[in-house]
Amino acid sequence: MNTHDSVLDQIIMEDVSFNCPQQFMAYHKCISENHEDPSKCAFRQQDLSNCIKTSVPSVMKIMKTCGPIMQKYETCLRDNMESRTINENCIGLLNEMRQCAMNQIDVSKRSVV
Repeated sequence: MNTHDSVLDQIIMEDVSFNCPQQFMAYHKCISENHEDPSKCAFRQQDLSNCIKTSVPSVMKIMKTCGPIMQKYETCLRDNMESRTINENCIGLLNEMRQCAMNQIDVSKRSVV
């Protein structure tokens, strides 16, 4: 992961925690209380996911513009999961997806360095 990736991750996490605070906190509280069996938090994860898709501007912009690349990457993951060749076959799509996402965010207007 390079510096751009960590900046992207930090910006998205800030947007998620700002725009979906209750869902974000409920999910993380559930995970911390159920770290032996995180599957008990599936409903909290779904609540957070729904909020992110409808209320987090940076994610909505990324999904709109980078959706086709994301779909190709998800397909690559599924197709290569069993053969354990994800790293060899999907890394290019991952890099392309992250670059597309980074292009959607104006880092200059953020406090992130």
